[in-house]
Amino acid sequence: MNSFEWLLIGHLVGDFLLQNNWMAMNKKNNIFALIVHSIVYTTTLYMFSLPFGGIGLTAVTILFFSHVILDKRLLVEWWLENINRTPDVFWLQVVVDQTFHLLVLVLIISI
Repeated sequence: MNSFEWLLIGHLVGDFLLQNNWMAMNKKNNIFALIVHSIVYTTTLYMFSLPFGGIGLTAVTILFFSHVILDKRLLVEWWLENINRTPDVFWLQVVVDQTFHLLVLVLIISI
């Protein structure tokens, strides 16, 4: 597998499989839940980067802070309201959120 594939699998594991109900339900309005989820996510992606040599501190920092920002949902909500003009469509919220996460993975690979 190439580096993007490793990070993609890590993203799916960290953002879905390892995110429990408490994290999912509380991360938008509870900073502690958001930080815990972001640490789990970032650690998971770091572990999945090891087969291709690992990612550096800059990449880890970008992963963590971008995940906090994205999972706070403000950027996704702004994007849907101002760009797509459809803020109440749940499936589109998920797609936009995941697209931003994948763009971060592309950025990480380029560092």
